[in-house]
Amino acid sequence: MGHHHWKQVISKNTDRTGFSRTTIGLFTRCVPELNNKAERCFPNMYPAINSGCLGTTISNRYDCLARALNATCGCDFLPSTKGIAACAIIAAVFLGIAIILLFIHSIKTTETRTIGLCLSFLPLLLLLLAFLFILTALILVGTYLSRDVMQLLRTNSDNNWGDLRQRAKDVADIRIGWASGLEIIALVFTFFSFILYSIFVFRLGRTE
Repeated sequence: MGHHHWKQVISKNTDRTGFSRTTIGLFTRCVPELNNKAERCFPNMYPAINSGCLGTTISNRYDCLARALNATCGCDFLPSTKGIAACAIIAAVFLGIAIILLFIHSIKTTETRTIGLCLSFLPLLLLLLAFLFILTALILVGTYLSRDVMQLLRTNSDNNWGDLRQRAKDVADIRIGWASGLEIIALVFTFFSFILYSIFVFRLGRTE
C-alpha cells in the first residue's frame, strides 16, 4: 500500500511534464536521476487550489517537491489520493481484525452461544466491508488515473478539467502499476474468502 508503483507514467513530451517517466504512489512520487541508476522520491503533493504556487513554469508547478515547509506555497495531497489511501487503510484494518477473529474462533475454546454467533458472523461482515473498500479504492484509481498529470499541467485555478484530461493523455502514457495489480489480487482473494466463509457459516455451521 505504501509503495510508489500504484501508477506508472511515461512522458511523451518532457518539455511539458518535466520528466521522462515517473512512478506514483499514495504518498510518494519518484522520478529517475539523471544517470537513470537511481530514483529521487518526494511526497506526492501538489499546489493547493487558489494557491500562489500555481504558475506557468515548470519550476512553479514543482514548488511542492521540497520536503521542507514552503511558506509561500500551500501544498497538499490530492483529494482522490486521500480517498484511495483512506479506503486502502480501512480495508487493511478490517482484514486484520477478521483474521484475528477467525483465529480465535478456530481455537474451539468454551464459548456461549452469543459469543459463538459474534465470532461467526462478525468476520463475515468484516470481509464484506474489506471487499467493498478495496473495490472502492480500485475504482478511484481507475477513475482518477490521470489526475496527477493533470495537476502538473494545471497553470491556474480556472483550468477546465476536461481540457486538462485531454492534455494529460496527449503528453503522457498513464497506466496502473504493479502495486495496483497487487490490490486487484487482494480484491479477488477477499472475495473468495468471503464466499468460502459464507458457505462455512450458513451450510457447514448448521450441521454442527
